[in-house]
Amino acid sequence: MSIEVQKYFKEAMTKIAFINLSDAFVSSHESLRFLKGVPIPVNVDMLKAEQEKNGGKGGFSPALAAEAMVKVIGADINFPFAEQYKRFLKYNIKGVYMIAMGNGVRLAESGELIEAAIQFRFADIYNRWQRENQKAEGPVSRDPKLPASPDALFNYAKACRDIYMSDGEEDVNKKVVFREAAVEGFEKLIKEFPDFDQPYYLLGFFYMNRKQYQEAEKVWNSFLSKTKDKDMTEEIKERLGQVADLMVYEKGYLEVVNNRPDEGLAILLPLYERYKEWWNLLYFIGLAYRKKEEFEKALEFYKEVARIKPSQSDSYNEMGLCYASLKNYEMAEKYFKKAALIEDKDPELLCNLAAVYINWGKTEEAAKMLDEAEKLAPDEEITKLWRRELAKLSN
Repeated sequence: MSIEVQKYFKEAMTKIAFINLSDAFVSSHESLRFLKGVPIPVNVDMLKAEQEKNGGKGGFSPALAAEAMVKVIGADINFPFAEQYKRFLKYNIKGVYMIAMGNGVRLAESGELIEAAIQFRFADIYNRWQRENQKAEGPVSRDPKLPASPDALFNYAKACRDIYMSDGEEDVNKKVVFREAAVEGFEKLIKEFPDFDQPYYLLGFFYMNRKQYQEAEKVWNSFLSKTKDKDMTEEIKERLGQVADLMVYEKGYLEVVNNRPDEGLAILLPLYERYKEWWNLLYFIGLAYRKKEEFEKALEFYKEVARIKPSQSDSYNEMGLCYASLKNYEMAEKYFKKAALIEDKDPELLCNLAAVYINWGKTEEAAKMLDEAEKLAPDEEITKLWRRELAKLSN
């Protein structure tokens, strides 16, 4: 499992403190002897509540220790005493896996997603460890043997996905870390439990967002071969149609950016008949026409992009280039300035404006734009090129 998530899990451990049991106490209990010299985690708030209930005395409570051990193991897979904690849980707490799963579901439903993920992560770690450690190394285990199950890992991966998708989460790095943890979990599930349909369903959306269209197509076809859910089947069939179109789109725009506009248009224009509000598609159709020097046609598509996505600065820049090529410098200035309002302090846009002013004969305005561009990027060749052009007008 992804180690990076532990940074965020450890932040949830601020209420955990560690106590030491006396050697005499540990030695007098067969099920605790392996804890000699091992610090025992406890939840500080729960310990205080226990002490208040017992008149200020807080004796060792297996349940109190177990609750904290679950959290420590789930939060830090490399914790130095995790092995002893698992043994303690195995020998002293019955059904700890199901307890953690239940807590995880409850916490997820209440929106405490980090806490839920920790519980599910513990359940998966404990399930694997307990099945690999059936031989008792001490007292008889109180916890029954667990069957191999995808439930803990699936719920953990879903909790990670929900953290990534949370509207209230503004930490971009955190979202990326939990997105990758979710993908890692789902990918692990399809290897270990290939007949379990849900990970295939969810993975497809991640692959789509990454523009890994072939991978999305593959996992969704696998999902269809395994699921019995009719509603989800219909949804994914529709999604697969979109994936097929996206793969065609990808091929088309690559033709355009590789200076094969005619080949690109042959691929992209049929998609336009079905996706007239898909701004990315319209943008590359416009780019193909500009590369063919069909500037009026290109402008039609760029104006549609601006209508659909007014914040898309590249479309305004492209309109400026088209109008400049048509020698309509007033309109070129207008659209380069629009682009510059969105992409503040972009030296390329400032150079484009300078080029318009040079061709328009407005040398003072051109000099100002080049001065600003040089401040932002002193060694840009394009700026030096237009500075030389401006010098020719001044001589």
